[in-house]
Amino acid sequence: MNAALWFVVTLLALDAGLIAALLTRHLGMPFTAASVLDIGPLLVAAGVLTALIAFLVNLRRARSDDILKTATDLLEKAYETLMPKDDSSEPTNRRLSWLSAARLIATAERLEKAITENSHLLVYREKKEYWRTRLYELIFPSPPDGLPSSFYAEKPEHMIAYSGRVRDPLSEKSVAFLYRFIRWPETVRDPLGEEPAFTDAEIERMQAFGPRGLGKLLGEVRSLKRAASER
Repeated sequence: MNAALWFVVTLLALDAGLIAALLTRHLGMPFTAASVLDIGPLLVAAGVLTALIAFLVNLRRARSDDILKTATDLLEKAYETLMPKDDSSEPTNRRLSWLSAARLIATAERLEKAITENSHLLVYREKKEYWRTRLYELIFPSPPDGLPSSFYAEKPEHMIAYSGRVRDPLSEKSVAFLYRFIRWPETVRDPLGEEPAFTDAEIERMQAFGPRGLGKLLGEVRSLKRAASER
């Protein structure tokens, strides 16, 4: 797609160069029918190439949008695959479900690289962070303990070898992939990293006009910090 677009842009640039050269040659000379015949086909070609560029740009954007939607759907399906079953409060611990969820996310990660529009890429990354958080809450509840060891396998030796008489343990590769995915990436800048804390004036305003509960709490926090710094 990109190669075709750049090829057409190059042709349009060459066509524009030829038109400019002909106009320069005829500059100061009366326009004749021959002059129009010289330039006419080039003008028509320029119009065709411009229309083709617009078509290719729209086609690339539509393809990028399709990839965005597909990748986002895969993240959602991965979450749904791990959701609790049968009124359980824990995510499913079916081996196949964890493998499927990991593969769905891996496919979404590959599709991300095929998104060509910057706006689509920004939207996808925000949606990925949303589903990353949802998955974190699902498979890593009550940190730092998280899920009990028996959730992953009935016995440690089952992670090495097991028979059909026991519950299938989770695949360590799928567990590793999913737990790595839910970590906050070190290369991603936290959008709240530079957000300042409440000022004293803001806290005083909350204490007066609300939310008063938050204002009361933060006021007490500030008092504790001042007392600690004075020791």
